[in-house]
Amino acid sequence: MLVRPGSPSVAELAQAGVARISIGGAFAFASVAALVDAANEFRDQGTYSFLERAAAGSAAVRAAFS
Repeated sequence: MLVRPGSPSVAELAQAGVARISIGGAFAFASVAALVDAANEFRDQGTYSFLERAAAGSAAVRAAFS
């Protein structure tokens, strides 16, 4: 099943017997949206609050590939 906004939760789908759930390109698009938000903040406000999220992402990559 390809989930879309408004789809039942993972738990609800599992209870209904769904064995495989696809999110398509949603993770990639979410990461692009985060990049755009960070770039807009940097350009428009000159602030760096995105660095906290970047640090969390960096730690996740290091953990995944260490």
